Amino acid sequence: MDSDILTDSGSIKIKMIQVIKDFSQYLLYQKKTGNTFLSLSEKSKALINNWGTKSLSQNFFFEGPENATIFIIDSDTGFFKGKSGELLTKILKAMNLSPDSVFICNADDLELVHEKIKTICPEIIITLGTKAGQSLLQIKSPLEQFRGKFYEYNGIKVMPTFHPSLLLKLPEYKRQVWEDMKRVMENAGLKDES
Repeated sequence: MDSDILTDSGSIKIKMIQVIKDFSQYLLYQKKTGNTFLSLSEKSKALINNWGTKSLSQNFFFEGPENATIFIIDSDTGFFKGKSGELLTKILKAMNLSPDSVFICNADDLELVHEKIKTICPEIIITLGTKAGQSLLQIKSPLEQFRGKFYEYNGIKVMPTFHPSLLLKLPEYKRQVWEDMKRVMENAGLKDES
C-alpha cells in the first residue's frame, strides 16, 4: 500500500534504499547517454555543501574554498548575482582576487557563521553592510561610525565596509570602500596595482 503513511522505521528504511537505488540507476543511465553534467540549483548546492553538518539552517548560504584567506560576511544572500554581485566581483578583481578564491556567507545565522570562521581560520574577514558588521562585532552604532578600521574577532582582523548594493545607490561611497579594501590588501599581502 504505497498510499499509506509510513509509520515504522523498517518501512521508511526500505523506501529510502529504493529511492537511492532508483537515483543510482538514473545517474548510470545519464552517464551511458553521455550526459555527465547535471545542473543544480543554488538550494541543492547549499544542501550538498552542508550535508552531514549537525544543523542545517534554511537561511544560511555560503560558497567558496574552505582554505580561503579572505572570508566575506554579506548582509544579503545574492553574493555574486545581480548588479551588486557584479560590483563585488569588480572590487575583488581590483584586489587581485576572484570570487572563487574567497569564502563568502550571509549573516542570517550567526552561530553557523562563527562555526565557519573557526573551521576556515581566515587571515581577514570583510563584512559587507550594516547587518553583517553589527552582528559579527556586536556593535549597535550605524555602519558609517565603525567602518574603515580593523577590529578583531578571535584574533582575526575584521574590516567592516559598505555593501555593494549601497554603492549602486550612492556611488560617492565607492572611494571609501576602495580605501577599506586597500587596507585589507596591505594586511593580506595582496599587491595594489592601481
